[in-house]
Amino acid sequence: MTVTLVVMVAASTLLATSLRTRTREHARSDALASAQRALNIMSREIGNAGYGLNDNGIVVDDSNAASIRVRSNLNNNATLNEPDEDVRFVFQSANRAIVRVDNSGGSVVLATNITRLTITYLNVAGGGASPGTAERVAIDVAVDLPAGPEQPASVVRLPSQVALRNAPNTLQQF
Repeated sequence: MTVTLVVMVAASTLLATSLRTRTREHARSDALASAQRALNIMSREIGNAGYGLNDNGIVVDDSNAASIRVRSNLNNNATLNEPDEDVRFVFQSANRAIVRVDNSGGSVVLATNITRLTITYLNVAGGGASPGTAERVAIDVAVDLPAGPEQPASVVRLPSQVALRNAPNTLQQF
């Protein structure tokens, strides 16, 4: 009975360790997948900013290093109050989340476990620009990954650069 008890303790310890590792790795992959999904959505909508307008589509007063608001005239009508035509992406540090707010109503949490969202507005040469004159937008998302028995906690950065379809130099070419 003693030998059986020792084998059972060893087996249950091994099983518990395996389940903890699986749970941790699942949380890590979920955090990365969520951040990548948010980055893809943001890149697509920011790239299309200004469609049907005479500017790059970035709302200057509502755009900064942790938030960006973009507009597009998707339905080619006189107003920009249709769904998906006036969108803001905000990093909520208290919730550690990236949220997409549609100004026609409603908001969606795109990603959680986010450490930082940094938005940089760039000119043609890659230098800094104001949101109103930006040709490109650089998005940098940092994701918290939990620690495990064999791995320390870490932060993974996911960078992306988006060319604006209605940037000032692009509009001048056509």
